[in-house]
Amino acid sequence: MRTSLRMWLAVLVVVLVPPFARGFFNESQAPSTPEIPVAKGGAGSCSADFVVRDSAGKGVYDAKIGIQVQYGFFGARKLGLTIGTNYEGKARMEGLPEKIKNPSEFKITHAGQNKSVPFDPLTNCHSQNEVTLAEGQGTR
Repeated sequence: MRTSLRMWLAVLVVVLVPPFARGFFNESQAPSTPEIPVAKGGAGSCSADFVVRDSAGKGVYDAKIGIQVQYGFFGARKLGLTIGTNYEGKARMEGLPEKIKNPSEFKITHAGQNKSVPFDPLTNCHSQNEVTLAEGQGTR
């Protein structure tokens, strides 16, 4: 009698556990698409996408991308944004103003390497920027 009861319990465990276990264990551990960091300025509809690579063509993790812009009537409003790249070297800035008072540029820095990319929303409101930081590279 005990043997048959044990058999029934074993069959129930084998039949019932796998469907419930699928919900608890995720089959793939790695994310299918990496999340791109986004900084939102809230000052307009322009945006800028970045891909920062090293001299070997690999994405640079946590390269800092910053911008300071003056916009609005007589440049009375100011916006400052800074963001770091993900492990693929990607980052995005949204909500940049459509009109700015003075010329401005994005400054990209990582491990003592610097590069500048001009920002002109009148000619390119939704820019796609690919930046390569080379060893021993100074400003611009």
